Amino acid sequence: MIYVNSFFDFALSIAPQLLRRIGYLRAKRVLLAPRGEFGAAAYASKSRKKKLFIALYRALGLHRGVVWHASSVAEKADIEHVWGEGTQVVVRENDTLLPALSDRSVIDAAAGERPLSLVSLGRLVDHKGLHLVLEGLADASSPIDLDVYGPAEDEAYVDRCKSVVRSLNENVTVRFHDAVPHDRVRELLAGHDALVMPTAGENFGHVIAEALSVACPVICSDRTPWTRVLRSGGGVVVDERTAENWRTALLDYATLNAEGRAQRRYLAADAYDEWRGRQSRPHVFELLQRSSTS
Repeated sequence: MIYVNSFFDFALSIAPQLLRRIGYLRAKRVLLAPRGEFGAAAYASKSRKKKLFIALYRALGLHRGVVWHASSVAEKADIEHVWGEGTQVVVRENDTLLPALSDRSVIDAAAGERPLSLVSLGRLVDHKGLHLVLEGLADASSPIDLDVYGPAEDEAYVDRCKSVVRSLNENVTVRFHDAVPHDRVRELLAGHDALVMPTAGENFGHVIAEALSVACPVICSDRTPWTRVLRSGGGVVVDERTAENWRTALLDYATLNAEGRAQRRYLAADAYDEWRGRQSRPHVFELLQRSSTS
């Protein structure tokens, strides 16, 4: 078996499949995890080029013997939308090396006496939705700090976001930072009251798990597999991706006092512990083996 992550990456995905096609790698099966690349928002970006890529992939016969790994039922539907309903897909939530229990030592009961501290962590592109958070802060009267971490992949989009920032009230402070090394992510999240994630779609969303693991609640769109966990106490789910809905969610959160913010963090830790304790089994390789013999 060959297990590859990403569909559109030539070096890490297509090259090994080509080597298998010409017989250099003697694997009977390919397990391919597209990692959200066929989600509506991601697939719509440069869609013409991607459709040509897929046509060439089919023409070379690389799709034969491929089993797809979806991280959620929603991603399975995305894969079938592109490749057809007869496509073989195994659904298995992503594994993680995060700890078995949340870290509650980071909860500061006095946090409510400081400005509400929000953090955004991800690529600065349109479908990640940072502009919705910024527009949602337009009428904020409470002191709010927002730290934005991530690579500026779309300069025009970054300029758009910074233009919104310039129109915000003086009580709202927004700081832009570079991307964060992976080994610093949890430490960074632990120092904030909530992670904001207005994404148009995630196949999994590792940063959500990382946030909850350090008792950092998540204010998130309903376009991730985490909706049930967040509604059970992990944070806030914003049902529609509009600036108005984000304004309501953010301003409601800003009204919390010290005790309220601490309570939200304990609930986030509880939600993480419950989720971590029931992570799905068996392993994705076992599911592939079962599909091969069925």
